[in-house]
Amino acid sequence: MQVDSLPVPLRDLASRLWLWRVASARSRTIRPMDAPQAYASGRDSIRMLVVGSGPAAGWGVGSHDLALPGALARAMAATTGRGVVVDVLAGADIGVRTLRSTLADADLSRYAAIVVSVTMTDALHRADPVRWEGRMRSALDHIRSRSQGVVVWLGSQPIRSVRPYDNEYGDIVQRSATELNRRAAAVCADTDLAVFVPLAAPPHNDSARHRTPADYLFWARQIADVIAPDVADVISTVPPAPAEDRVDAIARLRLHERGPDARLDGIVGTARRTLQSDIALFSVLDDEKQWHLASSGTQLTEFPLEESVCVYTIATDDGMVIPNAEEDPRFAENDMVTGPAHLRFYAGYPVEAPDGTRIGAICVFGRTARDPAESETDLDVLRELALLAQRELWRWEPGEQ
Repeated sequence: MQVDSLPVPLRDLASRLWLWRVASARSRTIRPMDAPQAYASGRDSIRMLVVGSGPAAGWGVGSHDLALPGALARAMAATTGRGVVVDVLAGADIGVRTLRSTLADADLSRYAAIVVSVTMTDALHRADPVRWEGRMRSALDHIRSRSQGVVVWLGSQPIRSVRPYDNEYGDIVQRSATELNRRAAAVCADTDLAVFVPLAAPPHNDSARHRTPADYLFWARQIADVIAPDVADVISTVPPAPAEDRVDAIARLRLHERGPDARLDGIVGTARRTLQSDIALFSVLDDEKQWHLASSGTQLTEFPLEESVCVYTIATDDGMVIPNAEEDPRFAENDMVTGPAHLRFYAGYPVEAPDGTRIGAICVFGRTARDPAESETDLDVLRELALLAQRELWRWEPGEQ
């Protein structure tokens, strides 16, 4: 008997049983559990946020680099010629009803683009279209009140293009997806709240995986084609957080409990060797002092905040280079310049907590001044190392060492 021929109560029951089976199968499907961020190398980074479920959750791959965030970072970098950092707020069942609470603690003002993916999950649960549209408008109003960036609302991909849904029950859900897509497209067309991007079915492949990196790259290119012209020239400037915010972020990460770490030592050692510097540090700044989670070339473990150069670095979005501190009025009288250390060159790049608070820096010092023309290359190296160190911070839990 066809599902559509069943009485409505039985059809609803059959659909709920199907969803239960799908959820059970999905619970065994791999998805990213790594640090909620992906990036593509480059200068003047564009900051983006991917939030929601479905494609945002990364079903079928094991890292955000292989999922939509990483694919989107690479697609945007290729299109704009700039670096891209994509933060992630994803969950298995985030829908339009929970979107606002998911975004409650996020600083949306820092993003040039926000990509929302909830339509497919709500279609699977066959959300009431009228109520769904009202919640969508409310969620977009909320996002718009907190962000000047481009907002992208992703449609649901064709339901039967997802292997577990490729059956007659998928046809029922597809009707819900079609209606939600129609309403989302209309809201975006009638307002300036968001841009609607329908997700087409990825090209057929013979993989048995739920989704593949190629699927995410296919969608990322669709998104990048739409929004890249609007964000290619956007320069995001995020003011530095007050010292109390740094203290709170450091406490949440429990960094004072962290002991020696071979991975962070390796990152700092790489910075020192690659930039041919005398000293390299991974420093954290609270409200009183700068202290080091890893260091190379010095026995100092901390010094007062008023002597810190990194306090200037964490006030920047894209790092800082001082070719000759003796000629820089901010640092010419610093004890590290005038004293026995005789430091002249500095380069540093900020490191963030998961909420975006800049809490420290990867930095290098040298006793010989350098040509300012080398500055950009130095920052390119430090950017990569800072992002690696950042990921190490985010995934660390006390007691794992």
